[in-house]
Amino acid sequence: MNKTTEYPVISLMEEQKNISNMGGTMRLGAWDCKLAEKSKVFEAYESEMISERHRHRYEFNNDFLDQVTNAGMKVSGVNPKTNLVEIIEIPDHPWFVGVQYHPEYKSTVLNPHPLFVAFVKACLEHS
Repeated sequence: MNKTTEYPVISLMEEQKNISNMGGTMRLGAWDCKLAEKSKVFEAYESEMISERHRHRYEFNNDFLDQVTNAGMKVSGVNPKTNLVEIIEIPDHPWFVGVQYHPEYKSTVLNPHPLFVAFVKACLEHS
């Protein structure tokens, strides 16, 4: 399988590129994220700062940030220390939200994750 592309919008994290034995080397644990006001996620969380759990080796390549935002996608969450994109949205879509983390890790039946609640509300509003 060829793992190279001319346009690596989503790419292997820089610190992962020279690792051959990948066991236990993922980006793990809770990481901070600053939310953009006037975004779907800001409304869902009702907060400017959140912390979410990660488990991955890939990240959004900021070299493509201008191109992606000029095409209509909105970056609505960024790690304040690394400046990595954590959340994207399409503002004029009823509910197009993509996250880098795993909201299911913090969701329970009695306390569902804010993004899941907001998604269901959007479904009901647009059904």
